[in-house]
Amino acid sequence: MLGRTRNKAQLDIFEVPLERLLDSKHELFVGATHIDWEQVEEHFTPFYSQRGRPSIPPRKLIGMMLLKERFSLSDEKVMKLWPENPYWQYFCGEVHFQTKRPFQTKELSNFRRRIGAEGLALIRSISLKQFGKTDDKTYKTYSDRRKRSFWRRIVGV
Repeated sequence: MLGRTRNKAQLDIFEVPLERLLDSKHELFVGATHIDWEQVEEHFTPFYSQRGRPSIPPRKLIGMMLLKERFSLSDEKVMKLWPENPYWQYFCGEVHFQTKRPFQTKELSNFRRRIGAEGLALIRSISLKQFGKTDDKTYKTYSDRRKRSFWRRIVGV
């Protein structure tokens, strides 16, 4: 059964929505708003059964795979880093900050097996359209580039 992502965040007096905490100009924040997640989820609906327990929402799985592609990480590494990064969580459809992993690492390989080559091609095309070339192993995030330029000015490295 297809699990759904909550569209609207219900306000909670104890938790602040990620949307209010994050920089709206960050690459992943912008990317999350530019991808038509409903259309992407619609494309992956045929891969799910109508019966059984609800699955992990496709947006979360696809978002994790896009992050994995973007930053050239292994399944284990992307799962380990996910709880530490609120931008990654927002990109994957979370409303509030989470401190635990969203699912087990094996779910990513199960999802890849389920969607096959056609689904992987769609995810790769979204990744290329959203982030550009993903094969660059030396890619650094914007904040990493800023840190490097800071140290170059100070130390001359």
